[in-house]
Amino acid sequence: MNLIDFIIGGLLVNAMPHLVFGLTKTHFLGMFGYSPKGNILYAMLQFVLCVVLFCVKYGYKELLENGFLIGGITVLVLYFVFGKFLVLFYGRQKKDTI
Repeated sequence: MNLIDFIIGGLLVNAMPHLVFGLTKTHFLGMFGYSPKGNILYAMLQFVLCVVLFCVKYGYKELLENGFLIGGITVLVLYFVFGKFLVLFYGRQKKDTI
């Protein structure tokens, strides 16, 4: 492992909390400020940088053969696609009162 691998992994992992905080409209400091849209944009930027750095370093074919990276990318893409729906769906659930 070298420094570029560490940066690729760090970008991928750091994109997740920014995406989740952006979708839940939680104020969380990112590169573009505290706004939810800024956090979502920051998550997208990190995701794109992660994939571009990996493809430059190892090539596109190697991306498809790296199970760890594919797993992380899959989870992040699923959050990009279904995250807003899940936040809205579970946000409508009634809270049980004791």
